[in-house]
Amino acid sequence: MRWILGAGEDIVVDKNQLISRSDYIKCVTGVSVSNWNYIRINGKSDERFLCCMSNDNVNGAFITAHINDLFTITALQQVHECRIIIANTCIWNRLGHKKLLYDLRRNNSHIELYFAKQELSIDRMQNFRQTTTIKNVGQFGFQTSLSERELFINRQAGFEEALGKSFERVSPILFLGD
Repeated sequence: MRWILGAGEDIVVDKNQLISRSDYIKCVTGVSVSNWNYIRINGKSDERFLCCMSNDNVNGAFITAHINDLFTITALQQVHECRIIIANTCIWNRLGHKKLLYDLRRNNSHIELYFAKQELSIDRMQNFRQTTTIKNVGQFGFQTSLSERELFINRQAGFEEALGKSFERVSPILFLGD
């Protein structure tokens, strides 16, 4: 599994939080984790994103980044060829999660996409937005979403079972209320 982070200071606050994320990944997966490195795009190091790998047999990518960065990351071949993509991000724009699934399935019709559970919030312009409201630094040593905390709670069931209980699977079908 690839674990990818937006490297901005609002996600990767400091080195200690990055170490705490590695510890969290070890607890959730039960396997060792590589060091964090900048992701490579077109053979060049891109300092906007950090990545580590967990030594499990899950062909997936767990991405904690802003929604606009998510579209950049999922366009990478090594990501859109995954079987599972977990987006630990806000949906922000209406149907953004459906658009991302549509884009991903053009390259990989079998891909499964999960999004962090969302809450409604109001932005500075008084628009309603769907957001993960990342908070709760104390428990794990870095800012976590509700879905990350639930993934940790459900980890004993195995990663994929815990994933299904903690994140929302994006359906290709448009439902009333989407």
